[in-house]
Amino acid sequence: MEKPNRLLSNEDIAEMEKLTVDRLTEAIDAGNLEGAKKLARRMYNEFLSMHDLYRDWTVATLSFVGRRFGDKVLEEAMDAGVKAWWGPNLDKMPQEPGALRARVKMFAAGIKAHLQPLHIEEDDEKIVMQMRPCGSGARLVLEGKYEGPDAMYTIKGPQLLTYGREDFPVYCAHEPLMELQDIKTHGAPFVVIEPAHEIGKQHCNFIIYKDKSKVPAKYYERLGLKKPGAQ
Repeated sequence: MEKPNRLLSNEDIAEMEKLTVDRLTEAIDAGNLEGAKKLARRMYNEFLSMHDLYRDWTVATLSFVGRRFGDKVLEEAMDAGVKAWWGPNLDKMPQEPGALRARVKMFAAGIKAHLQPLHIEEDDEKIVMQMRPCGSGARLVLEGKYEGPDAMYTIKGPQLLTYGREDFPVYCAHEPLMELQDIKTHGAPFVVIEPAHEIGKQHCNFIIYKDKSKVPAKYYERLGLKKPGAQ
């Protein structure tokens, strides 16, 4: 009797079925530190691969909308998309007085999901975070996704989606909508983004002001708004 023509052993299948995090925990419990390190790196690569798949899917879809229907429809589509996740994430953060430290740490944990190193500085008025590089926007530029015959969409002309710049990568255009929605809901933004002058070549800044009333008027004005109380 011929043996079944199998590609996978029972051990192969059992290994493939199991979550990598469970295999990592088992390796640590067994004292297999080298194996645990390999599994940790494997788990990172699994996450990064899926992150980049959704990143590329998102930017390609936004590019199609912008080219086919124009920037106004693109803005409406992005506004609806941002509303689905940014507002709920803000609502999850503790709002009681004295909770700013917890909110800052939650925000840092969120952007660490882009799987890139962070650089963080603090002074008396604000906290500034940088992904080095930005796990989506900057890496798309560095990978040449906005170049060549299959280039992703670059938004042209000063407008809300470009922060008033002459051009802006379509993926990054969710940032002004994050700020605008936050201002409309809460009166002031929790975080403002200062995009690099040359995205991909310098780092973008995510700025959290400890006192929201101290957010400079320029961050409202670039969205076509006037800061409450401003003269």
